[in-house]
Amino acid sequence: MALDIRVLELLASHICHDLVSPVGAIRNGLELIEEMEDEPAGGFMEEAVKLIDHSSGQADRKLRAFRLAYGTAGREQKGFNDIRAAAAGWVSGGRSRLDWPAGLPNDQLAFKRGVAKALLNLVMMAEEALPSGGTITVGGTASEEAGRLTVTAAGRPGALKPEVAAALAGTVPAAELSARSVHPYLTGRLAEDDGLRLSVAQPAAETVVFTVEW
Repeated sequence: MALDIRVLELLASHICHDLVSPVGAIRNGLELIEEMEDEPAGGFMEEAVKLIDHSSGQADRKLRAFRLAYGTAGREQKGFNDIRAAAAGWVSGGRSRLDWPAGLPNDQLAFKRGVAKALLNLVMMAEEALPSGGTITVGGTASEEAGRLTVTAAGRPGALKPEVAAALAGTVPAAELSARSVHPYLTGRLAEDDGLRLSVAQPAAETVVFTVEW
């Protein structure tokens, strides 16, 4: 699979954009503690520690998700526990909740190349489709030979942006991608490389459904 150098540059921008805020907040917390070294801490020290704890946790969850979503680790899963945990971590702290039952899909299916990675990437896309929050549900049935798994984003307003659908399908030139649309674009190309078919539809005003098939 060949990728335009612009795609790699946009991916780097996308990752950095998501990490700048929590890492910057950690730095702000440390600077606040340094400023209070010669002064009574009072409640400010507790506030600084809470800021660092929250932001470091946020950065950790994002890094774990990026590692599995973009790295080779996402293709080396022997079950869905790590992928499910990374998806839950990505959604936590936001306005949405994740409904991904344990045992779905069967852990044996994680050995099928690309399925675990695709599901995590689709959960990340589903979370972005719910700017006001909602529920993200993983469902469907699958076997090694054939399968249809869905990631449904339900909430108001659920929003399927045209550029997301086009990027996922690969119908947009690399030159027209942005740091926001590079994620669905790369998700689609990784899935194609693994022999999977991804699609997205909005069957109702408050529902966006992402599908992975083979």
